Amino acid sequence: MSFDLEKELKRSLRREDASPDFNARVMARIAAAADGAARKQARAENRWWRRLLEFFRPPEMKWALAGAAALLLVFAVIGVQRYRVQQRAAAELAEGERAKAEVMLALKIASAKLNIAQKKVRSPESGVRSPQ
Repeated sequence: MSFDLEKELKRSLRREDASPDFNARVMARIAAAADGAARKQARAENRWWRRLLEFFRPPEMKWALAGAAALLLVFAVIGVQRYRVQQRAAAELAEGERAKAEVMLALKIASAKLNIAQKKVRSPESGVRSPQ
């Protein structure tokens, strides 16, 4: 059994007639592909949300996302700063109220002590007369 390459090639590459419905099948496939492409194109154009989704794809949105993140960070920093200022103001107000209460208590104590001293000075036993 010898293998003759040339004969095998001739037999494999010989001309064969196409089947009778070959032309119809090819034309049907071409038409189906064209219809499918046209339908796909019409669907893509009619759906506005597809265009919107394409806008949010990462390559187009990397700068917008970075900007949004930076803006969010700036707002967070400003918010924290304003919260701290508000807390400091509230603490200062509370401290002022406490100091006011202490001063009022000190004045009441001093007033009471002065009243006692004045009564002792004006009493007849002390020997001191009040100026008239």
